[in-house]
Parts: sequence; structure tokens; C-alpha cells
Amino acid sequence: MSSLDEAQTPQERAKARVAQEIARAEYDRVPTSRQKLSQLVAAEFKIPLPDATNLVDEYCDDQAPGVPYYLKDEFESPFLKVMAVVNSILGIFVLWRGANLWRLQKTSWPWFVVGAFLVGCAGYCWFKTIQQELAKNRDVAA
Repeated sequence: MSSLDEAQTPQERAKARVAQEIARAEYDRVPTSRQKLSQLVAAEFKIPLPDATNLVDEYCDDQAPGVPYYLKDEFESPFLKVMAVVNSILGIFVLWRGANLWRLQKTSWPWFVVGAFLVGCAGYCWFKTIQQELAKNRDVAA
């Protein structure tokens, strides 16, 4: 006699797992996102992440439209990394321009101040991403 799990397709089992995870998150009052659910389905059912994302989106669009695509912490970390790279590139360019003006014995201190500020902002953004990753790892370990 075959069990009910064997009669279900892998896609149906994955959707059931998504429903179970959404119910658990609602019961525990823990936020969840489509991104997190997609990663869970991809890891658990060994399917490619794009396929898992499509499956989760299809389920959430039909059954749970209130589930957001990303949580704040899932979006914030990559955004801060991009800002760190952009600020460091701009800061280095501004510092390089200030060095060229200094070599020509023109007023260069405003360029150095702005360049140092941009590089400092880049360092702060990068520090915050590392801090978020450590906090996330600490939460997972707990």
C-alpha cells in the first residue's frame, strides 16, 4: 500500500512544505519572506533556486499574498555593500583629484576632506554589513 507522500508530486510536496513553513512563521510570530522560503525549498528538495523561487511565488500569489518578497535585513545587506563599493570608488577618485591639485600647488584641501568623508562612509557601510552578518549567524546558532 503506497503512502500519501508517494502519491504527491515533488512540486506538491514543496508547496505543502511552503504552506507548513508559512503557518509555522505565523504561529511563532516570526517574519518570513519569499526569498527565505525559496532558499528553504531549494535546499530541502534539491531543486535550482530559480525554480524554487517560481514555485514559491506561484504558491504565495495564490494562497498567501501577504508574504513579502524580501525582509528588510535581506535587502539591506546587499544594498550597503553596493554603497560601500560606490563610496570607496568615488572617494578614491576625489582623493586622486585632490592629490593632482596639490601637486599643481592649487587649493586641494576640500577635495581631501570630501574624499576622506566618502571613504569613511564606505568603511562604515562595510562595517555595518559585517555586523549584520555576524548578528544573523548568532541568531541562527541560538
